Amino acid sequence: EAVAAEVSKLVSPEIVRSVYLDLTSRESIAAAIKETILHFGGLDGLINTAAIFPVPGKDGRLSSEMWNKTFDINITGNYLLADEANRVFAEQKIPATLVLTSSANAVVPKFGSEAYDVSKAAVSHLVRELAVSLSPTVRVNGIAPATVVAGSAMFPRDRVMSSLKKYNIAFSEEEETEELRAKLARFYAQRTLTKDPILPDDCAAAILFLAGDLSAKTSGHVIPVDGGLPEAFLR
Repeated sequence: EAVAAEVSKLVSPEIVRSVYLDLTSRESIAAAIKETILHFGGLDGLINTAAIFPVPGKDGRLSSEMWNKTFDINITGNYLLADEANRVFAEQKIPATLVLTSSANAVVPKFGSEAYDVSKAAVSHLVRELAVSLSPTVRVNGIAPATVVAGSAMFPRDRVMSSLKKYNIAFSEEEETEELRAKLARFYAQRTLTKDPILPDDCAAAILFLAGDLSAKTSGHVIPVDGGLPEAFLR
C-alpha cells in the first residue's frame, strides 16, 4: 500500500492498485489476478521480483523448514504465478509477457547459500520451459542480477552482518544498517568488471525492456544485470 501511494503521486491514482498475494498459495494468486482484472480489465503481463534468502541458524545450518519455504516461494511460487496468469492469457488470446527474476547465483556456486542458489537455478530453467509451453502468445524471459543490496527487503540487518562475517569484512555492531549495507555493496561491486554496485533501477531497466515491445523477438532468455561478473558468464 505504501508503494502504491508513492507511485500514485507520480502517475494517475486510477492506474495503480495494490493487492494481497501469498506466493505459496494458488488460491491467493488466483484471487489477486482476479482483482487485478476486475480493476484494469485484463492482464498484459506479469513481473515477479519476490524471493527470500534464508539465513542459517547460529549453528551454521539451514533447517528443513527454511529449505522447503525457500523453494515454495522462489520457484514453486513462480510456477503458480505463470500457471494462473496463463489461464487469463489463453482466454484473452493477445500477446503478453512474463518476466521472472533469477540471479547470478544460479550459475555461481557459493558456500552457505545452497537453498537460494539452487532455487534460482531452477527459476532460470523455468523461464526456458515456460517460453516453450506458453508460446507463441506469451513471451517469457528473466533477469539475473548480481547481489542488489540497496533497497532490498532481502537484506535485513541480520543477513548483512552474516555476509560481512562470511567475507571477513570489518564492522561494528553499533553501525547503522545502511552503513553496513553500503560496506557489503562496495565489496560485491569490486568483484565485477564495472566496479559499481547493482541498483534496483538497473534491474528495472532490464525488466522494462523484456516486458516491452523493444524485445518483441526475444523469448526464453535470462539477461544478466551483474556489472560484468566473469564467474557468471554464460557457459
